[in-house]
Amino acid sequence: MCLASFSCMTERKRSEQSADTKVAKDYLTLEEAISAMKVKEAAVPLAVYPGDTTGLPASFSPPYKPVEPIKLFDNLYFVGTTTVGVFIVDSGDGLVMLDTGIGDTDIALMVNDMKKLGLDPSGIKVIFISHEHFDHYGGVQYLKKNVCPEAKVAMSLTGWNFLQTVPPEWAYIGKRPQSVDIYLSDGMKIKIGSVIFQIIATPGHSPGCLSFIFPVTDNGETHMAGIMGGSAVWPTQVEARLYKTSIEYFKAFAREAKCDVGLAFHSQESDFAQLRLRKPAEPNPLVIGQEKFDKVFLQKFRDRYQKMLESGQLNTYQPL
Repeated sequence: MCLASFSCMTERKRSEQSADTKVAKDYLTLEEAISAMKVKEAAVPLAVYPGDTTGLPASFSPPYKPVEPIKLFDNLYFVGTTTVGVFIVDSGDGLVMLDTGIGDTDIALMVNDMKKLGLDPSGIKVIFISHEHFDHYGGVQYLKKNVCPEAKVAMSLTGWNFLQTVPPEWAYIGKRPQSVDIYLSDGMKIKIGSVIFQIIATPGHSPGCLSFIFPVTDNGETHMAGIMGGSAVWPTQVEARLYKTSIEYFKAFAREAKCDVGLAFHSQESDFAQLRLRKPAEPNPLVIGQEKFDKVFLQKFRDRYQKMLESGQLNTYQPL
């Protein structure tokens, strides 16, 4: 072999290795995500408040009317109630649960509904928590104790730290997570099995609120799903303005990812009515296209902000 040929082969090999390195650095493995936070002290120690381990106040009785469990895509499922639900992604290497419901009662119902769909709840590998409100983190302790003790819990560092300082009141009642394995940050991508989850920080609904982008398949065809983490707009200037800017921030990442499926944790039976009537040859009605993801799905969140703005409930800035 001539020296020139050897040199060309060596250079090509380096180029291929460089390309492989770039691909590898685009996301974190689960193990890398667990160790991603370099300064461990940034996560404040667990502060246990009364109510953190005893559950919801006796006076609190949310409606637990179930939504019929449903398979949305080849690898995506929804289980929940008319109050709140969770999404289950089959990653090909364990199940990934996004959010956990209010508490023991509804997460137990959801676990049973998973079984109805042919899913094994003990196979939950990772639990993503979208934000630090009780109707999204409330089922973590039940799951870890009774269902999937080895599952890794993931939420934003801001959300975790906030829960260690705010007492049990308003949206922070019930059983809180007692530990977190993965502290999620804005822009983080985590590959679990064959699925890459992209994390987008969208504060406003809560300080540590996160939204998600990940692929789903329908009869083998890939689509990109986007879940806006928070829903309600609070009547304060700071939170409402953050909510508004977070919508457009999330839009930018959703556009780049070509999101064409918009999903919500507070889904209702009506959101899935067309899918239940779908015939085998028909397209999936949850696939709305990239334009409608912005103009229809995200517009609902913009409308909520505008409604709050025009309601007269939004507090005013105090002059200095």
